[in-house]
Formats: sequence, structure tokens, C-alpha cells
Amino acid sequence: MTRIALVGNPNVGKSVIFNALTGLNQTIANFPGCTVEKKEGGMKHEDRTIEVIDLPGIYSLTPHSIDEEISREYIIEENPDLIVAVLDASNLERNLYLTAQLMELGVNLLIALNMMDLAEGKGLEIDVEKLSDNLEIPIIETIAAKEIGLDDLKSAICHYLDNPIEPKPIKWSGIIAECVPTILEEIAPYSSRIEKKYPINWLAISLLEEDEFAWRILRDIGVPQDELKDKISKLITEKFDGESSLAIVDARYDIVKDFLKNIITDYRGKKWALTDMLDEVLTNRFLGIPIFLAVMWGVFQLTFVVGQPLVDLLVLAFDKLGDLVYIISNLVDGAGNGINPISDFIVGAVIDGVGSVVSFLPYLVILFIALAILEDTGYLSRVAFIMDKFMSRIGLDGHSMIPMLLGFGCNVPAIMATRSIKNEQDRKTTIMINSFMSCSARLPVYILFAGAIFPAFAGVVTLSLYVIGILIGIIFAWIFRKSIFRGEKTSLIIELQPFTRPTFKGVLIKMWNQTKEFFKKASTLILASMMVIYLLNESGIMEYVGRLVAQAFWWMKTTSGSSISWEFGAALLSGLVAKEVIIGTLGALLSPTLVGAISAIGPAAGFGLLVFILLYVPCIATLAVIKKETNSWKWMMFSLIFTTIIAYAFSAAAYFLVKVIVGI
Repeated sequence: MTRIALVGNPNVGKSVIFNALTGLNQTIANFPGCTVEKKEGGMKHEDRTIEVIDLPGIYSLTPHSIDEEISREYIIEENPDLIVAVLDASNLERNLYLTAQLMELGVNLLIALNMMDLAEGKGLEIDVEKLSDNLEIPIIETIAAKEIGLDDLKSAICHYLDNPIEPKPIKWSGIIAECVPTILEEIAPYSSRIEKKYPINWLAISLLEEDEFAWRILRDIGVPQDELKDKISKLITEKFDGESSLAIVDARYDIVKDFLKNIITDYRGKKWALTDMLDEVLTNRFLGIPIFLAVMWGVFQLTFVVGQPLVDLLVLAFDKLGDLVYIISNLVDGAGNGINPISDFIVGAVIDGVGSVVSFLPYLVILFIALAILEDTGYLSRVAFIMDKFMSRIGLDGHSMIPMLLGFGCNVPAIMATRSIKNEQDRKTTIMINSFMSCSARLPVYILFAGAIFPAFAGVVTLSLYVIGILIGIIFAWIFRKSIFRGEKTSLIIELQPFTRPTFKGVLIKMWNQTKEFFKKASTLILASMMVIYLLNESGIMEYVGRLVAQAFWWMKTTSGSSISWEFGAALLSGLVAKEVIIGTLGALLSPTLVGAISAIGPAAGFGLLVFILLYVPCIATLAVIKKETNSWKWMMFSLIFTTIIAYAFSAAAYFLVKVIVGI
């Protein structure tokens, strides 16, 4: 099967184009040997099927982050049949820098010039035909958010797969043009072996940039390096005063400016784009954070109001399904009531356990849709921007806020997303605090407890947990950056994504991908956990370990003055597997009086338990990805112990604070 790869800067609409090309026929996986996420999908057009790879958004093929390193290695080593470079028409100079690097590689290249409407809205008029002539690369104009130009793009992909384009060589000038022949002469004896897989001119420039990947290529081919390194080092010192990388960056931008001569007519002095007007409000230093909190409160209120009737229907359906199991069992064995070990196991483990988790799916679907809309509009990049000034005071920058926000969906991909953070100390700090971000797996637990104990304030209580998680994460980020992760601060350089209108299809695909992952977890990990918990409960082991955990909360009293019951201790322990299992465990152990039993523990104990669930040990999958991303068992164990201690301390503080305020 032929393969194409989508390449582009962050926030250029690459994911929207990927969704349009592949529809629901896509999967999310990791690149071999690492946890950087890639999207794969199948595009069907003109009676052929084409594999589409959506690479991480990057600014350059000269890697300064792990995302850039992975994307560059994929393009070079995997050699896809066609590269589709997705460019933001409203920011052409910055985007064409990456295109120039792709041209250096000599790959089969097609350009999708996206967001043409935003360029026009900013007062930019682009001569696309002339730009295509200058680059000698075909360009397809698209407005992906409005599904304009996508059929032309599909046809062009098929055409240029059959009729490859070989980009013209980059014409270097000045000192760089003098140095490249010298390097080519040095590696000439090995050129036949090099050119079988790698563009030799690109390799020469990469050596001049002191790119370790280029040196690794030469080492693997068998080129002696000591003498060559000395000669190139001498070139860099004599010709560039030791700053060859900066000189090459400047030279590439000069080349890009040549490509853009007489291409863009700028009317921006006469227009003020809607994006600019919105940014005046949404990134305002006084209004930005209150607006963000108001938006998130609206999301949770919507989740409760719209989701509750659907959840009630699912709860009723699972109750009836349990009754049906006993009816069928009675018809089979004729026992009179259908109660036997098998029917009890099906009802107790699968229906009461897994069904308790699945019944909260409407809440999750609404949250997934809301977060997809916020992401596709470009609002989340504004949140990172408005938080930068505050976060810089604790030693981080706004880039760390993006993985923290992604943690609202799932901590696992959020921790993977830290690979785009260039400063290693920032990255480790962000990994360690990401567990405090409320993933979607915790949301059903919040909703169950908040709805039962604080029915009139469920949205406010849920929002407060998200805010508490962020605040505690920020506090400990400051502590870490002053202690175990000391280092220099980095400045935030972020391009604000232009506001775009989310497409129904794009939001649907994002929601479906996350819902599919939920069903996958429910049908495997959660189902297996509930079966084990049911058997442990039947043997009496679950009650024993549940009492041990509950006794650790000896200071926590319910409204009746008694300690929390062992079922809650068992549920907290089961949450180590996955936070959704907490609901499944409570559903299996307390059904059919689940809501009443939770309501009876009262506001103080209820909120104290919620804070503990928010902060304590992340799930097994999160611990595993911490270990892989830090390449250390030490940091995984540190996260496990550290989060549990913090959760216990803040849970006690929350309990006694609410007890003082409410009195119960």
C-alpha cells in the first residue's frame, strides 16, 4: 500500500485535513520504540486505498524537541511515497521554512495551502500560481475547516503518487555555498553508499549544522569520523565564528524570502481581523483567566444538565438487563428465581460492575465534544498564552500548560505531549505534576459523588476539583523547579492559532476516537478488574483489604458519626488499576443502594474523598508512561509515593475545612 505523510507546523489545520482524508478509518498508535503519538488512517479515492500518516506538528527538521526528531527520522528512514506539506496561508514565511528543509531532502512533495480564508480575513492576498512557479512544487488551495479544496487535494495526492515531483535543489550562497563542496569532497569516497538512501547535499548541510543524526548516518555507513570532524569543526570556527547553525537558519529564511518576492499583497493596515478582536478580550491579563474558568464551568454544567437524563436511561436499562439475566437463568435451570453462582457473577461483576461505569458514558461524550470544540477553535492555545506570565514565576512556561490541559482528557497522552517541551527540567517537572490534572476517567466519579452529595452545586464542586488539581500542580512545579529540577527558565514562543470554526465531522471523529478508547478499556481492563473484584468479594478478601484502607481514614466521619465503610476503602484500592474502576467497585459492592450510600457519608467526608481521588496514585498506564518517558523506575516510584502522600494530606485538609464550614 502506498503511504503519504502529512507534515506541518502546529496549528495549521493538519489534523482537520487528516480527518477529512481518512474519516473514521483511523487509529492512534505510538512510533516504534517511543511513546510519541502518531495517527494512521486509510484514504480511499479513485479506486485506490492510501495509508495516511499524520506526523506531530513541528517547526523544523533540525530537531530541538523529541517531536521534531521523530518526525525527521520518519521522513528520512521510512521514506513515504509522498509528503503533503500543510501550510498556514496567513503565516507563509514561518511555514515555508519547514518546506525549504523538505525540499533539501528531495522528497516527492505536494503543498496544501490551508486557511486561505484567514489570510484573506487578515488582509493578505497571495499569488498562489506564482508561488508554485517559484517553488516548482504543485500547490492546492484549501479551507479545511469548511471542507473547501479537499476533493482537489485527494485527486492531487493520487496524481502525484503516480507522477512524483522532484523539488529543485536549494541554491545556497555566500560562505555556505563555499563550504558545502569542501564537505562533499571529504565524503565523496562513500557517496555511492550514502546516496542509496540519503540526499548527499542535505547530509553536507546537516554536518555543517553539527546535527548528531547526520553523524550517526556516517557512522552506520562506515565513514571514519575523527579526521572529518576535525575538518568540519575547523570550517565552522574559521568561516562562521562557531555559529554555523544560526548562519544556516538565516540563510534559509533568505531563501524563503526569495520564494515570496512579489507573492503577497498586504492590506493589513486597512483591516482588523475578528481573531485580533477576540484576542483583545480572551488574552487580556485581567479577563483571560476568569473567562477560562467561566468556560469550564459552562462545560461541566452542560455535562450535568444534558447528560443526566441519558445516564438515568442507561441505569434503568442495566437494571432491566440484570432482571432479564435472572429470568433467563430461571428458564434454564427452573430454580424459581434464577439465582445461582453463574447468574450472580454475570449480574454482580458485569452488569452492576461494568454497567455502573458504562452508564456514565453520556457525561464523557459531552465532555469529549466540548474539549474537541475548544481545541479546534484555537482557544486552548490562548489558555497557554495567558498562563505563561503566571507560570514563568514558578520556573515553567506556557508550553507546560498545554500537556496540563490535555490531562483533562487522559494523563497518558498528556505526558507524551511533554516531548514538545525543549527544556529537560521543564519537561520532567511537567511529567511529575501531570497526575494532578483531572483525567476524564475521574469525571464519572466526581459526577456520582457530587450529584449524590451536592445536587444543587454539582457543577461548581466538579469545577473546583479541576481548579484544585491545577493549583496543586503549579505549587509543586514551583517547589520542584527550586529543588530537584533546578535549571534555567525558558521563554515561551508560541504562535496563537487563528480562531477557526470547528467542523461537525472533525469534532465527531475526535469524540469517537476517545469514546472508542473508553469502550476498549471497559471491555478489557475494567471488565477483567470487575471479575477479579467480584471473586475477591465473594471470598471475603475484598472486605478485609477494604477495611485496612478505610482504617487509614480513621479521622474521616460520615454524617452519622461513623467511619467510612470498607466498600469505599476497597474502591480506592481498585482505583489504582483505573479510576473508572472505583465506580464499578462501588456499583458491585453497594448496588442497588449506590447513590443513597454515597449521599449518607455527607459533604465533609464526600469532598475529602473526592480530593483524595483527584490527587492520589495515577493509574497503572500513567505510571508505565512516566517510567518510559523518564527512562527511570526511580521517577515512577517517586510519583506513586509522592502523589499518595499529597493526596492524603490535602484530603484531610479538605475534610476538616468543609466540616468547619458546613458543620457535617
